[in-house]
Amino acid sequence: MTGSLIELEHVTRAYPGRDGDLLEVLHDTSLAIGRGEWIAIVGPSGSGKSTLLSILGALDMPTGGILRYGGEDVTAMGERRRSMLRAAHIGFVFQQFHLIGTLDALGNVMTGLEYGMLPRAERRSRASDALERVGLADRAHHRPNQLSGGEQQRVAIARALVRRPDVIFADEPTGALDTDTGRAVLGLLMDAAGEDTALVVVTHDPNVAARFPRRLHIRDGVVCDLSDAPVGVGAGMDEGRG
Repeated sequence: MTGSLIELEHVTRAYPGRDGDLLEVLHDTSLAIGRGEWIAIVGPSGSGKSTLLSILGALDMPTGGILRYGGEDVTAMGERRRSMLRAAHIGFVFQQFHLIGTLDALGNVMTGLEYGMLPRAERRSRASDALERVGLADRAHHRPNQLSGGEQQRVAIARALVRRPDVIFADEPTGALDTDTGRAVLGLLMDAAGEDTALVVVTHDPNVAARFPRRLHIRDGVVCDLSDAPVGVGAGMDEGRG
C-alpha cells in the first residue's frame, strides 16, 4: 500500500434504525486511493455513495474498521485533529454550493482558509489566485445572488482549491446545473485538480463517470471496483485497484 493517500480497512458504517437496532448502510469495505488518482463513485440513490464519501473525507467516522490518511490512523484521532487534517489537506465541493450570501465571491473563497494560521493578506491573495484559476477574477466582488449557478459552483471549486489540498471530494458537483454548464464545470474541476491532486466525485450521471479512469460502484452498501475486482464485503486491500 506504499504511496496510498487514503486507505479503508474493513470499514463499516451503521446508524440507529427505528426499532433501535443498528442498520448497516456501508458493509465491510477495504480500498485504497492513490495520490493524484481520479475516481468516480456511482450507484443508485440511497446506496451509500454519500456515506462512503463522508468517511473518505473524514467528515464522518466508521462504525468499525480503520480509515488512514497518509498512513495515519484517522479513526484514532480526536475531532480537533481531524478538523485540522480536513482544513490542511482536503477540499470539498457539494451539489448545493453552500456559499454565504452576505459575502462576495472573494470572501466566500477566503472562508476555505479560515481555520489556518495565514495572515489575512495572504488569505486574500490566495483566494484571488484561486478565483483567477476558475475564470472568475472579474466577479470577485459579486455576491452569490449576482452569480449564475455555474459561476456559484466555480466559486465553490475555488474555495476547495484555495487550500491547495491533496484531494478534492465532490458530491454531485454537476447535479444542480444544466448539461452544458455541468460539463464545463466538471472539465474545470478536472483541470484545476491537475496531476498531483486526487479527485473523488460522487455522481449518478454515467456520462460524468465515464470521464474517470477508475469507477467505484456501490449498491446496498457493497462497493465494487468497475475497473477490476470487488472491493466490498470481505475484500482485501489489494483488490479493486484501478
